[in-house]
Amino acid sequence: MCFSAPASFIASGGLIALGAASLTVAQRENKILALVPLLFGIQQGFEGVQWLYLNHGVTSLFAGYGFLFFAFVVWPIYVPAFVYILDRKQRKILKWFLMLGIIVSIFFLSVLLTQSVAIGELKACVNYRFNVPFKNLADMAYLAAVFCPLFASSKKIFQWFGVTIAILADITWLFFTVTFTSVWCFFSAVVSSMFFLYLRSKKSNS
Repeated sequence: MCFSAPASFIASGGLIALGAASLTVAQRENKILALVPLLFGIQQGFEGVQWLYLNHGVTSLFAGYGFLFFAFVVWPIYVPAFVYILDRKQRKILKWFLMLGIIVSIFFLSVLLTQSVAIGELKACVNYRFNVPFKNLADMAYLAAVFCPLFASSKKIFQWFGVTIAILADITWLFFTVTFTSVWCFFSAVVSSMFFLYLRSKKSNS
């Protein structure tokens, strides 16, 4: 997250609270979706801890790897997984994106386990640097695993989430290219609050 530790912790606390609220209103089959804001909240918490260290001129590898684990290992498999589970109509197509997500997550997990990570502050954002083999191909596979199941879904809520985070990804790439991972994950985390509104509306209509 950009700006400061307080901003990250406020976002983290709000998302965790929203995730908890989502779990209380979600029907059993939607629990996996209700966890999305909560997981984003935990991820933002790691970055808040990172800011505390950066403010003292040092870094935390634990917080760094925690944040990156969510960014590159959890989300490439979790997004296609919850879309696949909740969208029975499109499972023939979605299963391929789920398989891709598993491959992408395993690939980036191996990268994080074998490559050193450099962490620093750049233009009021946290900057994570590590070597990714076949980077262009890996980036394309990552984006496909995250975006394609959302766009391929028959459910409007997933399509809207996909469109929104895609627009935010473009904005982030234009203005925060070097710190893309940190900034885009924050934007996506905030947008995930739409799932709480969706789950609450479904409970009201049930």
